[in-house]
Amino acid sequence: MKKQKILAVVLFCGFLAVMALGFFLPKPAFSEMEKRYLAEAPKLSWNAVLSGTWGKQGEDYLIDHIPGRNLLVGIHAYTELLLGRQKIGDIWLAEGKLLEAPVAMDADVVARNMNTIHAFADTVDQTVHVMVVPSHGWAAGIPDYTDDDTLDAVAASAGGNVSVISLEDVYYGKPELYYNTDHHWTSRGAFYGYKAYMHAVGKEYRDEKDFTITEIPGFRGSTYSRSALWLFPAETIELWQGSDQLTVTNAETEGIHEGIFYRERLEEADKYTVFLDGNHSLVRVRNPEKTGKILVIRDSYSNCLGGFLAQSYGEVVLVDLRYYRQSVSQLVSEEEFDDILVCYSCANFLTETNLTLLK
Repeated sequence: MKKQKILAVVLFCGFLAVMALGFFLPKPAFSEMEKRYLAEAPKLSWNAVLSGTWGKQGEDYLIDHIPGRNLLVGIHAYTELLLGRQKIGDIWLAEGKLLEAPVAMDADVVARNMNTIHAFADTVDQTVHVMVVPSHGWAAGIPDYTDDDTLDAVAASAGGNVSVISLEDVYYGKPELYYNTDHHWTSRGAFYGYKAYMHAVGKEYRDEKDFTITEIPGFRGSTYSRSALWLFPAETIELWQGSDQLTVTNAETEGIHEGIFYRERLEEADKYTVFLDGNHSLVRVRNPEKTGKILVIRDSYSNCLGGFLAQSYGEVVLVDLRYYRQSVSQLVSEEEFDDILVCYSCANFLTETNLTLLK
């Protein structure tokens, strides 16, 4: 019995020693598995200590940099599954898919956002088209995902200079148009959105046969990273190559990029940034083979959609209100846009607070 107690003490002390040693090793700033930046060591000051922020930041730092973190959070996630729980944080495991938890309909948010869009449309005195993309869970027919209520409220707010493009018939019953490990639609899903938009505005679109499709295996997206279900199978990401004359510029990076795909991003943790280099405040995609110009007020769904729109417009200007802090109506007055589109996922439309900056 005495030997067992000594062994237990030795093992416990050894565990503490390993943990302590781990905190003296170099700390990564970015987690490749979780696709996020980790907490930084807090700066010590009297104000930080007295306010409690130093303790909270220190706790976040220790949690993010605990040795063997990936293994530990993975064990926790799979333990949850073994206990019969299909929800890991804000990620749901349903029908073999890792889905973002449903966002409940909020009539006040819909009214606020649609009123903002109406005011913007009246200011620029031009028709503004609105597309709200249903969620993966709704498309799969999972009862908890009640996108219908939001989509109906958005459609009921149409009128005047605001036209709402319905996507329910396009996506319902087609969960394959979304990734199983990411919150975005697939390239085919974005193509369907492009086709629905072009049909609604009465313009021609490029047919699927006009594209060369390259399949890239080994894709795991944001819902995978947030679930910590590290053994979940990877899937394929597709690059649809249409016109080879497209060029891309953005507000944060110097120079002109040839083509819409940033293939070097496929070697990085967040492979979805292969589309237009991810999120930027303002992106311009030009196609010398086409005419016409469209402004897209958007979230990250349009990183993929923008490449398809550029198959039919001479210039596509994408504005992300999370980062763009200038007047969009001023942009419209300075540039002649043939069309204006507001495109958000249903979840982002209900949680995005920056739409109120659309002026």
